[in-house]
Amino acid sequence: MKNKKQHFPALVIGAIALAFSFAVQAENDLEGGWIVSSWENPGGAAIQDAQPGIFIFTSTNYVFMYVNTAEPRPGYDAEAGMTDAEKMAAYDSLTANAGGYEIDGSKFTTYAYVAKDTNYMGGFPENGVEHEFVRDGDALTITGTSGPNPFKVVLERVEGEDGPWETQ
Repeated sequence: MKNKKQHFPALVIGAIALAFSFAVQAENDLEGGWIVSSWENPGGAAIQDAQPGIFIFTSTNYVFMYVNTAEPRPGYDAEAGMTDAEKMAAYDSLTANAGGYEIDGSKFTTYAYVAKDTNYMGGFPENGVEHEFVRDGDALTITGTSGPNPFKVVLERVEGEDGPWETQ
């Protein structure tokens, strides 16, 4: 029979392996549900009254949907239906895309599998757009550093909460 000293190295190695497996499975800084709290345009001026937006990250995938104007999206007469101009205004005021992402330090690159902009999604999987991010507790700041529309958005974590739609 082996003595206790002979089992100790195996126990230490097992504990290290178990701790490493939990660390690998740990949430990254982007994971969760996030709502828009503020935007800045490329010139750095804050857009007053940020419009609704949600950013959702799993461990490897993302969904972005947000109103990209300083004003609320225009409504229309539901009984009469939308005019072509109202359809264009509704289309132009919304950004939506989803796909996969990769993190490298404080940067991440998104690859849109599906997007409102057909040219953007048409380049999949070579359509990567780089971003920088800073997480501070329940706040996440994302700066778009490549692509056609640079931006800076500050997000508030809503994971585990009812979300803003329950409090209004």
